[in-house]
Amino acid sequence: MRKVWLYILMVGILAVTFAGCAQQEKPEATPTPTVAETPAPTPTQPATVIETDTSVVVVGEKGKVETVEVPSGKKVIRVSYVVDEENTKPIEKLMDEGQGFGAINPAFWRNTDFDALVKAARFETNPDVRTELFKAMYIIANKEVPLVVFGQNKMMRTYWDWVEGRYYHPTFTERYDLIWENPNAPTVDIGIKDYKNDPSTLVIGTIGWPESFDPATTYETFGWEIWHQVGDTLVTYWKEETEKVSPDLAVAWAHNADGTEWYFVIRGGVVAYDPWNDKTYPIDATDVAFSFWRVHRIGHSVSWMLDFTDLNKSIAMTEDEFKEVLAKGGIYAEYEGKSGEVKSMDELLKMFGYSGSTAGVYKLVLPQPYAPILGVITDPFLSILPMEYLLGDKYEEALAASQNGKDPSVWNAYVSEGKEDATHQLMHQKPVCTGPYYIAEYEENSYIVAKMNPYYWGKSLWDEMYSDGTKAKHETVIWIINNDAVSRINLFQTGTVDFVVAPPERIDDVKGLTFQGFNSVVQTDLLEPTITYGVFNTYKEPFNNPKVRQALAYAVPYDQIIEQVYSGNLERNYAAIPIGWPGYTEYGIEKYEFNMAKAKKLIEESGIDPSKYTIEITYNAGNSAREKISALLQNTWSQLGFKCTVSSLEWPVYLSKGEHGQYDYYTIGWVPDYLDTDNWVGPLYYGATEFKEVNVAVE
Repeated sequence: MRKVWLYILMVGILAVTFAGCAQQEKPEATPTPTVAETPAPTPTQPATVIETDTSVVVVGEKGKVETVEVPSGKKVIRVSYVVDEENTKPIEKLMDEGQGFGAINPAFWRNTDFDALVKAARFETNPDVRTELFKAMYIIANKEVPLVVFGQNKMMRTYWDWVEGRYYHPTFTERYDLIWENPNAPTVDIGIKDYKNDPSTLVIGTIGWPESFDPATTYETFGWEIWHQVGDTLVTYWKEETEKVSPDLAVAWAHNADGTEWYFVIRGGVVAYDPWNDKTYPIDATDVAFSFWRVHRIGHSVSWMLDFTDLNKSIAMTEDEFKEVLAKGGIYAEYEGKSGEVKSMDELLKMFGYSGSTAGVYKLVLPQPYAPILGVITDPFLSILPMEYLLGDKYEEALAASQNGKDPSVWNAYVSEGKEDATHQLMHQKPVCTGPYYIAEYEENSYIVAKMNPYYWGKSLWDEMYSDGTKAKHETVIWIINNDAVSRINLFQTGTVDFVVAPPERIDDVKGLTFQGFNSVVQTDLLEPTITYGVFNTYKEPFNNPKVRQALAYAVPYDQIIEQVYSGNLERNYAAIPIGWPGYTEYGIEKYEFNMAKAKKLIEESGIDPSKYTIEITYNAGNSAREKISALLQNTWSQLGFKCTVSSLEWPVYLSKGEHGQYDYYTIGWVPDYLDTDNWVGPLYYGATEFKEVNVAVE
């Protein structure tokens, strides 16, 4: 039975929290949609008052919120703010930059009070107060409906039982070297060159194509799945861990008292493998500093998670320099139940049980404490890459200019913003790796082949796992891309693939199968923290009218979507915080149900003439579930008087148009980047308002 994930917050010495995985991307910029009216960026009321089951949250401009009277008998939390008008970008500018799912939420919805609550929760250290702020956000988002939430997904995993050792993590796929096959598994020709699906080859039948092999520019599930296999991050989750992280390329870490400076001791003897030139590059703290800094410099939407850091002050250090920091005192560490101040490198490494070589120390600086920071840096987009490979003949010059990673800002001269950057173009086509696998070959929109990395620092684990011959290790992983559900399922039925992405409505086609003495397995027994929802373009008429959005939410045939599209494998939710997570509440919310009478009444109250508007309902090609949802919405929304059309787009184009605001409505899903409620309310609702200050007072 799935446990409810808890979060750990900073109180005094920071504690370790969670992390996760994501699900969006973008190609190139295109024109901004024409709008009739720009939504106001600031509130018209002196303050917003939100009552939860246990508190009253008051949020508004500084000087106004303090005097608002509230009901007695409950804890009162007042959030006041001062907007930084000069640095708050207009929404049309964010659209031009393609910052949907990045700097701003996918609906391009801006609610200044809500944004202040997001900021307040990010830097609040009291978990009880933080939960109440999240509840207030859930209630506001539920009433405003920038996103219409269909429900929370149940896990759907289909595979042959000759694959063993499978495990589940709420944000990452399994590492494929840690699961294995029965040595007696069948051998089937897969129809790609001379490759066969045999016991030493894991073959996955899937859809889509990752936007890039560059971890700095991939923000979707497929790309992160690949980088979880071929990349290594500073820290990671070992299999099903969620409440703590484990060492990866960092063998130990510590922080100052308020959690604004973190120090990561880098594992020695690690090399990155370049299969295109059969060459290796040693990894040290300078590569770490460059990898982090480069993600933020390129500025893909994924880089928003580095807004919690100051990467121009985050530097590479030598072991001796770090020893001087430790000797001054005030540095703390926690690991495996041990915690306290550490005053020497030997003491720190002993706490983490590490006795090998090291390759410098990376100092990560945060402007303010951020509780989930260790979780953020488990994410595959922060996989460590070799600076020497990326910069080529400019490497020595850039290294010297930065004083071996002491001044990252000088790297601006060597890495440019956006996808025209030369380091991106190199990684996009010829990725290198530090993880258990490397990309051996690929054919776009057809297949990707990964092979075990002969230079992987952790390959001794394979000897421990596979030396007795009872388990066949996955020497090769192959993703076969097939967007046709029928032919993709046929690949599974014939044993051509071990795993398959099966549409919910075709789940019966993969149940109860047998093949050469083995059985198919279909898992649907776990409620995931994954949200399926639709996105309104709230910057455009008529979606800038909350009553129109509410009307459309009441005109969604939820039961049909759950039963006919998802075969019951979707559980209702009413805003984008998962059930059981801090902030989820059913107090004071609208439980939207299919109610055409109420929907029509809300359209009347909105004051619009629906016959004057066309709603283009978009879904990504090959996703049959979203295709069916689109048809259902076209039917019911047309009954409100709108002209509704349905269209499909290829995945990269789909994401690009969403990120640039070139849509009316589309359906998407959200897999968390890291395991903290902020990773739902932030990317899915934050409106990119900048503040000079945000204050929290509890009465």
